[in-house]
Amino acid sequence: MATDTTTGFDTLAYARRLKEAGVSDAQAEAHAEAVRNAVTCGAATKIDLAELRADFYRALWIQGAGVVSVMIGIGPFG
Repeated sequence: MATDTTTGFDTLAYARRLKEAGVSDAQAEAHAEAVRNAVTCGAATKIDLAELRADFYRALWIQGAGVVSVMIGIGPFG
């Protein structure tokens, strides 16, 4: 168990705190993992956002090229 860098959730510290409160080792570790999974489920990473941004700009370029092609087709050159 360690700190999850995407959310800052420290599973080790969480499990230690549960153990200090009298929870068994196995239960504390299982609970910490379950909470980590719930916290990080569906969270976008920096890589996910970079890929999304690249896809967005790629789509804008394709649409722009399409508009230019149509304008050339109906303009004085077509």
